[in-house]
Amino acid sequence: MKETDFIDLSQERALNERLTSLAKEETMPNDLWPNIKASITTTETKYYTARWNPWAIAASLVISLVSVTYSWNQLQQAESLHAKLESAQNDNELTMQASDYEGSIQYQVNLLEQEFRVAKAGLLSQISMNRAHIDERLFSEIENQLTDIEQAVVLLKSAIKAQPDNSNLPRLLTTTYQQELAVLTQLAKLDTSI
Repeated sequence: MKETDFIDLSQERALNERLTSLAKEETMPNDLWPNIKASITTTETKYYTARWNPWAIAASLVISLVSVTYSWNQLQQAESLHAKLESAQNDNELTMQASDYEGSIQYQVNLLEQEFRVAKAGLLSQISMNRAHIDERLFSEIENQLTDIEQAVVLLKSAIKAQPDNSNLPRLLTTTYQQELAVLTQLAKLDTSI
């Protein structure tokens, strides 16, 4: 055993005697409450006004104004585009009504072609944004396939004009348009991180 492991009883008793001789409560020499009360009542209350509040309000108003202006411009552009599309459709309808076409088959083919052009334009714009990320060999191969499909479309249109009574030709044209849109969709969806 070490020497520090033993407890000296005489030191322990002396410590206990000193502790018992101390007072149980400490009393303050002065009563401090009157001084505290006086300092509270005489101090003027200062109101804190944040300096950033006017700037925050101004910034929120500017952001609101900019967002409303941007939304308004987008709405105007959408309305303008809608009006242009309606006028183009009306012009196409008037042109088709004025021209001599072979019955309702040719009219259906024209409507199908208009819908296809709108869908193709959207896909081509997306492809043009991803063009830098597409492998050149893959892109040229897809262009060759699209050229073949477009040649098939031209042949089908001429066959429909030559044989307007054949109801299978418009269905085949629809399928061909769908195949071209499927190829364009796959090209538009190519992962740009590759």
